[in-house]
Amino acid sequence: LGLTVLGFGVALVVVDITIFNVAMPAIIADLDLDLSAAAWVNAAYAVVFATFLITLGRVGDLLGRRRLFLAGLIIFLAASLSAAGSDSLRGLVASRALQGLGAAMILPATLAIVNTTFRGRERAIAFGIWGSVIGGMAAVGPVLGGWLTTSFSWRWVFFVNVPIAVAAFIAAAAFVDESRGETTVGGFD
Repeated sequence: LGLTVLGFGVALVVVDITIFNVAMPAIIADLDLDLSAAAWVNAAYAVVFATFLITLGRVGDLLGRRRLFLAGLIIFLAASLSAAGSDSLRGLVASRALQGLGAAMILPATLAIVNTTFRGRERAIAFGIWGSVIGGMAAVGPVLGGWLTTSFSWRWVFFVNVPIAVAAFIAAAAFVDESRGETTVGGFD
């Protein structure tokens, strides 16, 4: 059950990248963005995600990986709601940056929890499943994004995150054990 929950968290992060790219033309048209502005919307997520990924992984080692995962889900959920309601470039860029922060909390926490939860052959299988979720969701995102954007609106590429994040939060609180790094020597570097 814990691995399934972590899979939902990984799915959020991966789907959000691919689903957003498909919705970008509709966002550009609806918010009347030029290509430079669109680049900012797209880059905000990636830059914040990449900047904080390693640092937040260490924070999870020190303060608790499940705690980091849950906090990341809350931030990602709030940012998704904010992005869905954005009517301006600034609002959408800020929301995407906040999503990137939540993703940078979620992804390393899931990997570290898998590593500490499973041993031996089970660990190899768990890592295989974790990686398969990434590959599978990378394929699902564009299809889902296209369907949501054409059937409803681009805002639904963000609303779709809400039920997944809520379910993952509730299930993680119930089925994922807390873990920390085996050593805290060095503290925050």
